[in-house]
This record gives sequence, C-alpha cells and structure tokens, in this order.
Amino acid sequence: MKIRPKYFPLSTCQILLVAVVFFFFASTSSAKIVEYNLIIDQKTVNFAGQDRQALAINGQIPGPTLYFDEGDKAIIRVQNNLDEETSIHWHGILLPNQYDGVPYVTTMPILPGKDHTFTFELKHSGTYWYHSHTNLQEQQGLYGSIVIQPMQKKIQADHDLVLLLSDWTDENPMEVLRTLKRGSEWYSIRKGTAQSWNRIIANDAVLGRLKQSFVRMPPMDVSDVFYDAFLMNGQPSLDIDQFQPGETIRLRVINGAAASYFTLQYAKGFMQLISADGMDVEPIRVKQVPIAIAETYDFLLTVPENVACEFRATAKDGSGYSSAFIGTGRKVAAPDIPPPNPYTMMGMMDHGSMSGMHGDDTMQHKMGSGQDMKHEHNMKHGMKGMQMESQAEEIKEYEIFAYSQLRSPVNTRLPEGNPVREVVLELTGNMDRYIWSFNNITLAEADKILIRQGENVRFKLVNKTMMSHPMHLHGHFFRVLNGQGDHAPLKHTVDVPPMATTVFEFLANEEKDWFFHCHILYHMMGGMARVVHYEGSVIDPALEEAKKASKDEMFDSDFFAWGEADIMSHMNAGELLVSNTRNGLGLEWNSDWQGDFDAEPYYTRYLSRFLSVFAGGEFSKEDDELETRGTLGVRYVLPLYIESEVRYDTENDWRLTFGSELQLFPRLFFHWSANTDDEWSYSLEWMLTKQVSFIANHDSDYDAGIGMRLRF
Repeated sequence: MKIRPKYFPLSTCQILLVAVVFFFFASTSSAKIVEYNLIIDQKTVNFAGQDRQALAINGQIPGPTLYFDEGDKAIIRVQNNLDEETSIHWHGILLPNQYDGVPYVTTMPILPGKDHTFTFELKHSGTYWYHSHTNLQEQQGLYGSIVIQPMQKKIQADHDLVLLLSDWTDENPMEVLRTLKRGSEWYSIRKGTAQSWNRIIANDAVLGRLKQSFVRMPPMDVSDVFYDAFLMNGQPSLDIDQFQPGETIRLRVINGAAASYFTLQYAKGFMQLISADGMDVEPIRVKQVPIAIAETYDFLLTVPENVACEFRATAKDGSGYSSAFIGTGRKVAAPDIPPPNPYTMMGMMDHGSMSGMHGDDTMQHKMGSGQDMKHEHNMKHGMKGMQMESQAEEIKEYEIFAYSQLRSPVNTRLPEGNPVREVVLELTGNMDRYIWSFNNITLAEADKILIRQGENVRFKLVNKTMMSHPMHLHGHFFRVLNGQGDHAPLKHTVDVPPMATTVFEFLANEEKDWFFHCHILYHMMGGMARVVHYEGSVIDPALEEAKKASKDEMFDSDFFAWGEADIMSHMNAGELLVSNTRNGLGLEWNSDWQGDFDAEPYYTRYLSRFLSVFAGGEFSKEDDELETRGTLGVRYVLPLYIESEVRYDTENDWRLTFGSELQLFPRLFFHWSANTDDEWSYSLEWMLTKQVSFIANHDSDYDAGIGMRLRF
C-alpha cells in the first residue's frame, strides 16, 4: 500500500513567521564583510619644496580610498604607530554611536601603540570621507575617501573617479593656531589680502570701513591661513589619461581641507551635478560650484576627444588651486576666477545696507519659513521609507551653483505630529583673540544641546561673523530648508555665509551624544562646537571618566603663550602673555639703557569680546629708587577699535588710557597711545617677516629712536 505524505495547513501567522525567518537568513547570508587595515604613522613629505614631517595612513596622503557596497558589513582595524593618541571619524556615515570616532565624546581615543576595530553596516550609499578628530592631525595628513555603491544604480557611468581636495602648510599646525591666537596679520600679508588703508582708499571704501569700525565689525576674511600648497589626491596636478574619449565618469569630489573653501570648474564648461553629501539630487548643469569644507559633490563628465580638459579647484581666497586634466592630448585650461573683492562689502556699508552682499547664496540661506517649516518625514537613519518620484524632464542650467538649486528626487518631509524643538544658535567670534563660539559661549563653557527621541529638531543658525562657517552634524542627515518644500535636499554639512541665516531640520532618531561643529579646523579648535545629547541616554561610564581625566577634552581650554621684544636705540620694551578663552597672565615692561625700568605683571579676566578686567602690580625704578604699587582696572574696546583702559592703584591714583593700531599699508602699521598722566607714545612698524619688524618710535619718557621688534 502506498503511503501518502500528510500535509498540514499553515495559519497566516505561521506563514509570516516562515517568511520573516527566510528573509533574515537570506539577508544575513548575502551581507558581504569588507575588511581594511589602516596604519597611522609619520611620513616625510615635500609638497612645497621643503621636507616636512606629516602623518600618513598606510604610508600615503591621503589615506587609501575605502570601497563598499550598500549593505556591506565594514570591519576596519586602525593601528596607531604615533607617539600620541589619535582617532578616526567616518564623516557622513550613519553608524552606531560608539564607532563615530570623536575622542572623549563618542569613542575612546586610540592610544600610542594601540589599535581599535570599527565594525558597522553600510546603511546607505554615496561619497564620503574619513579623518582624524584629534587636535590638528587632520591638517597634517590624516584623511581619506569612502565610496559606497548603491544596491540599485539609478545613474550609470563607465568609471568612478574620486578627487579629494586638501590644503597643506609647511608650518606646524599648532604654530599656525598660536599665530592666529595672537592676532597676527602675517597670513593675510602673505596671501596679498591684507585690507590696509591704502587699499581701502584705492577701492573707494573709506566710509564703509569707518562704519564697520564704528560698530566694531572686523573686515571680511575668506580664509585665515596662508597655505603653501593645494592638493588633489595628494598632488598639485593630476593627469587622468586612462579613460577613452566619449566614456562617462562619475566624478566624486570631496573637500577634505582644514580651512579652505574651493570653487570647482571644468574647462568644457557645464558639469552635471547629481549628488550632494552622498545623497542623490535632481540633476542640474552648472559652470561654477563653490564647495565648502567637508562637503562632497558628484558630477557626470564625458571624457573629451583629442584634448585634456582641466578640472580645477580654486581656493576661494584666490591664493592658489589644484587641477586634474581629464583626457589625452593638448591641455585645455579652465578659466581663471578673480579673487573676491572684500571692499564690495565696505561699499554696501557705505550705502547703509548689508543685504544681498553675497549674491544668491545669502538669500538662499534666509529661506526656510512658512510651509517649508511644516514638512516632516519619517527617516529611519535618514533613508528608509522614501519612494522615488518623477524628476524634472529638462535639466536646468546655472552659471553659479547655490543651495536653492538642490532638490531631492524624493519626498523628505519629516513625520507629522511629532513634537518640534527649535534650537537657535548665533555663530559668534573674536578675530583679535581668535575665539569662536555659539551664542558667545565656547565648547569648554557650554552645556550640551538637549533633544529627545521622536522630536523634529530644527536648527536655526544665525551667522554674526564676517566669515563663512561649514557646519557639520555627526550621525544624522538633515533637510536644508532652501525653498524646495517637500523636496528639500538632505545633507550632513551646510555652509552659513557671513551675516546670513541657515535653517535645517532632522528627525531625532538616535541616542547618546553627537558632535556638532564648524568644520574649519581652527574654528573648531577655537571653540565653535557643541555636543548634542539625547535626553535619557546613558553614556558609557568609562568614556565619562576618560573625558574628565583628559586635558584635551575641551579644545579651547588650552593655554597659548607668545611674546614680543622691542630692541631700539633709545629704549627696549616687550610683552609676554599666556591666555585661554577667559584668563590671561601677562607681563609688560619698558626700560632705558641706564637701568631705569617700568614692569607690570597682571592677571586678566575676559568677560566678553570687548570687555575685560585686570589686577596686577607696577614696579618702577628711576635714579636707583624702586617704587611698587598694586593696580585694578577695566579695559574696553570702543567704536573705531580704540582700546580704552581705566585703572586705580594703591596710591589712590586714577589713570585713563587710549590707544589703537592702523594698518596703513599691507606691511606698515601705525601704533599710538596716550593717557591722563601726560604720557604718550607713537610708532611705525614695518613687518619684515612673521618674527621680525623694523620700528621707529617716539615716547614721552624715552625720546625717539629706531630698532627691531622680535616676536616669539
């Protein structure tokens, strides 16, 4: 007798359970593990004619490009062969908090001689990069690129090409920061961008500059640092000649510079922009694309026939560029871009208006009200749930790129009904002491920004400074409210131009702490950063203890020291200062060559950008008679940048002092001071090098003479 097998009917729940189990094992088995070993060590380089020590990853600058497919599991082992701690942040990648790579905020630092393994799944595709988040190591060479291919390619290209932009200085980056902290004009002199009075007069901007000075607004500055070289994949110039004419290239451009904005151009004219910060956008064709620090843009280009066309990245301040020549044959240069004219802004001050001074970009950043504020979208890690929608039939063309042109091909609105939290941050700074902050509070002094899971969080960034700031939020993509309604583009970094406002919003769907900061490296180190904290999250106790014990946990708490000495025919004088954000210890002195002197040690407490109080003593010797007294006083910066001081001493004497500095020519400065004790001094200084100046001085106590000023 033939035995028939028995079949048992399955319930709907059982069928669903089987399907879920099958899907789980199928997806698990299909996930590819991709492993990399990254070794951080020192390397001797010569980018600008002199051998210098740099930091390299696997012996190269930039580090190797890491290639993945969406859905891969990344296992990346980082070995630290330096004699100092280091770190790696995976910029723009959505990953577990513990692997984000910010030392003492999300991840333990990698100690000298130790290694750390990062393990995370690639939940999205696009062009990204990685870099050190320890001190100024990124400026020294610790950065590289990341390419994640999508599961389903929507745009086809014959080849992929990554161009990682960077800036290089032969100076030790910590010395660069110290130079900026002391308020030196040396870098603007080196770049030829010093806004001296002879240039102000020549550009018919006197009234505008006076108005700026009256409200104590510093001159507009595009970049703080003079760079010896600008690099593209570690070279000033590249020849891309391995592709055939007519083939298409997906050009993945990353601005990995420490402090340089660039403008991108192609010798053939229009470039087709298809992606921003790793996220697809509706394609546009554009001739010039400003790219802020830490942003990425993807373009489609066609390899030309019989010529090599230049793709050029020009530093926004006009101080240099790097190039890639695509194709073979005669080289065709991209058009030159004139450097920005800082005196245009002064002219607008002359006409009593600051609006519109930055062209299209400023107006784009002032959008974000009305219906745009109501759009909400449920993004699990910023991506899930999106459905592709029809794109515009025609590709629009623009001469110059602006954020308003970015449009997501998918609906990005946040989920309706969620609580809405608005965070208003003023971007503030003090160029004289090189301190950068939010709401005039630096990272070292600030509380965390508190948010809750499930909220729609809206950041309103109001730039009160005369510099652009590229703002980066770790662990999230956000909607830039640029007038595109439901199709606002997703980004992880956004530029905020001078005196402009930018608004972005995101779904709070993470936990723990995430870093938010200006991506100009020296601004971040100067204090323009915050920690965004999810309320109710528990931070790893070991991380909290390490943070308390670390001297480097708050960048701007560090003290910097500098000084100068004047050696002249009739006298000598000088100053030493050690200071951080709020505190300063100083010593000023002057003396003749017969042994008479005045010396004043003091402590200063900086209360605001313009106001400080001090206490100290005065020690003077004249005709072998030594006199001492204690002093208390207040210093305040008046309109027109006139420094005022009121002091009271233990001899019941009051004294009022005024003084100022004028940059007459790029290298020529005029200094003056006078007080109510009938003491006065004025001098001319010709800045020869960063460390040496020639000076001529006339002083009420020491007569007149000439000499040298030495800075150290």
